[in-house]
Amino acid sequence: MAEVRRLTDYVKGEVRNFEVISIEGGKELKEYLNELGIREGVKVSFQGSLTHEHRGPLGLELEGKKLVLAQGIADKVIMDVNGVEKHLLEMEAGENGILKRIAAGKEARDILEKLGLKEDTKIKVSGHVAEESFKIKVDDKELELCTGEASKILVENGGQSLQLSYLVPGDRGKIAGIIGGIHLEERLKEAGIGIGKEIELISRKETAGLAKHAGCIFYLTVDNQLAVSIGRGMAEKVMVSPINQGGLK
Repeated sequence: MAEVRRLTDYVKGEVRNFEVISIEGGKELKEYLNELGIREGVKVSFQGSLTHEHRGPLGLELEGKKLVLAQGIADKVIMDVNGVEKHLLEMEAGENGILKRIAAGKEARDILEKLGLKEDTKIKVSGHVAEESFKIKVDDKELELCTGEASKILVENGGQSLQLSYLVPGDRGKIAGIIGGIHLEERLKEAGIGIGKEIELISRKETAGLAKHAGCIFYLTVDNQLAVSIGRGMAEKVMVSPINQGGLK
């Protein structure tokens, strides 16, 4: 049997086909990858990666309202831009497109649909938004979040489902969902914060300019059928064994 290594170890090599041997990490991570079809025993093919500079979460306009999507979520939204298929993250400020599909698990798709992100929706990219610090309070605990993290938390407020990033200080609501973000879910869980909890936004303030992050997204085909994308953090948790073209390990 070929050596078992992390999927990220093979990025620059010639091998492109693998069998998933195991997945490191907690229950939430395994469940999320399972929804994408990535589990022990399946065959995955590496299709490529996108490395980019990302300056803050992505601002969107659709159906008369505005949204903010973190980098990892924006990359899972597949758009039709004048007949060319693009990931939302690849689009430029001012560019328009039609949403074709969302390459994420069912739970994340359901939450995004509540925000208006569904097939055939026209979306305009307004650009990357300034990074802010959001201080929230749940019970007697306080926690600070960045804009990307705040955009992943869906809050029921005044009969509406809003991203936490659109609340103003003093607003209260109930956490209705978390859009992807396995690491964020684990961080919130450690602080005793979860779905159904009452939350209050204590303060929000801009940090120094636009955030700048180097990102890397991995594109995979699962069992020669399903095309998915995952970030480097998740790819590092996937342990694989190479398969040659003849199907042998």
